[in-house]
Amino acid sequence: MFETISADLKRLSPSQRPSLRSLLAGLLSQGFQAILVFRLFNWLHRHGYSGQPLRFICERFIEITTGISIPACCSIGPGLRIHHFGGIIFHPSVVLGENCTLYHGVTIGDRGGWGRAARIGNNVLIGAGAKIIGEICIGDNCIVGANAVVTRSVPPNTVVVGSPCRCKPRSDETAATSPPAPRPVPRIMDFRGTYKGGGGPDKTVLNSAARHDPARVFVMVVYLRQPRDDQFQIPAMAARLGIRYTDVPDGATLDMACLRRLREIVTGNDLRVIHTHDDKTLLYAWLLSLQVPGLSIMHTCHSHALPRPGDFGSWRSFAAYRLRRRVLAFLMQRHCKPIITVSADTRKRLIDAGLKGTEVAVLHNGIDLAVWRPETARPVLKDELRLAEGDLLVGTVARITPEKDLPTFYRVAEAVALQRPGVRFVIVGDGYGDELARAREEVQRRSLEQLIVFTGHRTDLLDVYASLDVFLMTSVTEGMPNTLLEAMAMGVPSVATAVGGIPELLHPDWGGFLAPAGDVAGLAGRVAELLADPELRRHAGSACRRRVESRFSFEQRVRRMEEYYDWFAGCSPCPPEQTPGTEEAHHA
Repeated sequence: MFETISADLKRLSPSQRPSLRSLLAGLLSQGFQAILVFRLFNWLHRHGYSGQPLRFICERFIEITTGISIPACCSIGPGLRIHHFGGIIFHPSVVLGENCTLYHGVTIGDRGGWGRAARIGNNVLIGAGAKIIGEICIGDNCIVGANAVVTRSVPPNTVVVGSPCRCKPRSDETAATSPPAPRPVPRIMDFRGTYKGGGGPDKTVLNSAARHDPARVFVMVVYLRQPRDDQFQIPAMAARLGIRYTDVPDGATLDMACLRRLREIVTGNDLRVIHTHDDKTLLYAWLLSLQVPGLSIMHTCHSHALPRPGDFGSWRSFAAYRLRRRVLAFLMQRHCKPIITVSADTRKRLIDAGLKGTEVAVLHNGIDLAVWRPETARPVLKDELRLAEGDLLVGTVARITPEKDLPTFYRVAEAVALQRPGVRFVIVGDGYGDELARAREEVQRRSLEQLIVFTGHRTDLLDVYASLDVFLMTSVTEGMPNTLLEAMAMGVPSVATAVGGIPELLHPDWGGFLAPAGDVAGLAGRVAELLADPELRRHAGSACRRRVESRFSFEQRVRRMEEYYDWFAGCSPCPPEQTPGTEEAHHA
């Protein structure tokens, strides 16, 4: 705190050094008095002390005597100077960089009672009467002119004037001769909860952390871990990738010990952005943002399907699910925007749930093509299953959950086996509890144990995909499935249901075979067509690989995410939205 106050005092001294003279000048200045009160209670706030009721009394006294209102939960860098005084109002979510200068009459607020306020860079001057409205970003070295009304993000080294605001590059001698401010590195907590070996989103989270450029972003991966999950494999996966990782036991709907530990991680590592990926982390991140000033929370929605009432055991279960959806929508509204989705279909579902189109952006999942190469793998499953020469294998890789609709997979297998007796089917994956055991019992009840084999969880997925002649996905809902991306990257011809983001990935013009969810005849016909024609399988597999190469690069996804991290950390304007185009445009 004292170092920050010292930096504020430097701005009052012609020699740019704190001195007794500058201290006396500051104590007589209403602007510095307001800064001093803010620094004291901001320090207490950051260290978990409310300071009440003294904070309330001091802040109200400063508002009345100086006309300046800066809540203690704002995040303001060192070197703040307030010229004159009066009419300066900050929203509690304001983020202000180093060495900024404010004149009287400045307001930095939200959009009429909703959303957050601006994130403002270093060395920014805000003129008298200026208004900065909404969750926008003002870059480094900007000048906001007197009485300007700013409602959109502004790039660095820009002069903003007028209402509505107009922007032009700075051309003054100071901007030309000053060295560029060092680029701040956003400090991110990538935050997720899962069980056992995780799923597709966990591959994205962990591999992204390993691929981020440390000069551009600092990422710590934090997982919620259920205390009784003795098969939790995420720590070993993180260790193999060499990333910063920790997990926190979470044993209740709202585990206060877990929340306290998460706050310690955030404050101890000076993390400024929490990136959430699921329902529970949505809740905890929002609660953390209420406790830690200046913390930005962003969310990636991997799926947002709404099952039908018939998919639940009772109306009570369905009503509880709908209530949970409403809570999630509320929490997403509390997060900074845009919400990131993995497919255009998920984006549409969120808009239907109440978010605005401008509040949701699409960032497709990607695949590391240098890793997922068919020539590096061996078809181990065919040896393990003792398939004869010429026998064909159809399979899927999936968590055993209701949305994967494995009963349809079983029926497709039956239908295909009637046409091709030598075919075998394999399901690679596990469930949360006893789902795998119950799935095996169901296959035995149907007398299909000689046709369909379960392997449980596998880590040698390169070799698994290399063993398949056809990949089959029978899901009733998906976001952007990583397993389908992996199969296509491995050149496996793929058949899937046309749900969620799957048609954005697997397209008939690019070697894809689609059928409606639950369409046993359609899916079985597609699989049988591929099994009957080796040349068609070769052509379709090659087309699937090219499709992934052309649109779903993991490297491009990581770089794009770094741009979003810059935005959420207040270091740069929001990246322009990349609206998914037509398939014809993609083919060009």
